[in-house]
Amino acid sequence: MELNGRHLYLDGFLKKRLDNIKKIMNKDWDVVFLIDGMEGSGKSTLGFACAWYITDGNLTIKNVCEGTEDAVNKLQGLPDKSTLIIDEGSLMFSSKEVMRKEQRKLIKILNVIRQKMMCLIIVAPSFFEMNKYISVDRSRFLLHVYTDKELNRGRFSYFSSKKKKYLYAIGKKNYNSYSKPRADFRGTFTIFDPFGEEYQQLKRKSLMEAFSEDIKPHEIPDDIKRLIKIEVIKKIIPNFPIDTRQKLAKVLQITPRTLYTWEKTPENPLEERNGR
Repeated sequence: MELNGRHLYLDGFLKKRLDNIKKIMNKDWDVVFLIDGMEGSGKSTLGFACAWYITDGNLTIKNVCEGTEDAVNKLQGLPDKSTLIIDEGSLMFSSKEVMRKEQRKLIKILNVIRQKMMCLIIVAPSFFEMNKYISVDRSRFLLHVYTDKELNRGRFSYFSSKKKKYLYAIGKKNYNSYSKPRADFRGTFTIFDPFGEEYQQLKRKSLMEAFSEDIKPHEIPDDIKRLIKIEVIKKIIPNFPIDTRQKLAKVLQITPRTLYTWEKTPENPLEERNGR
């Protein structure tokens, strides 16, 4: 079909479900559904296609959020009955603690979604890793994206509200398997990229922020810590009089000799370590 100047393919069964979402929203209800799958399988692509159809092609990058912080900022500026995509793909690199923190924020966002009668599409790495309230109670259905044996993209399974309830219970016990219960139906999708490089820049920014926020001091190797300290010292040492360097060494919990050695270390030790 042609929608707002773009060709869009939708599986017939999925189209009927999305038509139902439009009817629900016209009756002043909010709608939440999930899309999950392994990294790179195409779940964001499917999310864009669904959102494009629901909005009749009136979708912009402002409707796409890389995480909950971005969603909070954008929610304020979106009108009622808008469609919002929260892409939590960056959580692939996050700890359990960070994921729990993000999902607590997401639950608060769901309350705003209800008040504004919006459609929320949550794109996440794993249905099973999400809070039960989000996975089972709050969302209407799940689209699980996967590849064939040759790693070709473009396939999904649809689990209704009832089916995903059983899936959450049975699949978790079976090492996060999607085989039982059987999906209500399986469908296909094609490449759909309405934002191009604009979205790729947003995604790269989100991944770097998630990575940096999740690093704990004890997880940084000792040699990297030492090189960081050397770089800092080389920047600040010229501002210290000679007679205070011994005090500086004491504050840094190193010997004056070590401080002197670090000060004389060649430029760009981090680059030397990486063989550049």
